[in-house]
Amino acid sequence: MNMRADIIRRFHAALPQVRGWIDQFLDSHADRARAVGTLGFARLSACFPQELLERAKVASVDGITLKDTFSLQQGRASEALHFHELVHVVQLSRLGVDNFLLAYGLGLFSFGYAKSPLEQMAYTLQRGFELGTLPRGLVHVIEQATDAIWNQAAPIVQGPYGGA
Repeated sequence: MNMRADIIRRFHAALPQVRGWIDQFLDSHADRARAVGTLGFARLSACFPQELLERAKVASVDGITLKDTFSLQQGRASEALHFHELVHVVQLSRLGVDNFLLAYGLGLFSFGYAKSPLEQMAYTLQRGFELGTLPRGLVHVIEQATDAIWNQAAPIVQGPYGGA
């Protein structure tokens, strides 16, 4: 078995443990989580549907996005960073936890952090947010781009060694 196939097989084998860790992490920080819609960022309200801003939560701990909750380090609460993490919330919502983790992991493995497709999308859109040049129908644009990334990743992560 080649190295890539072995890594993909191990990604799949680890998913149940990772899902358990995610749920435990979110449960342990639930008391710190606040709906993004309550933070008063007017520009985010112009970009994302109110339903997403009420569903997506932020907690002040070390940074990571898990399901519909993202964590930011204290003092890193810029509206642009919240925007970036909301892109990941939409990606996660579109792909589901397992497929997001598989696509994200494959992107890291194949391209490194800065060029991984899901991160690259979030950073590109964040720059558009900062410059005021976002496309119309932002959530749909994110969903379509996420689908395109998944369509490239799926044959690899769901191939003969990937399960599913």
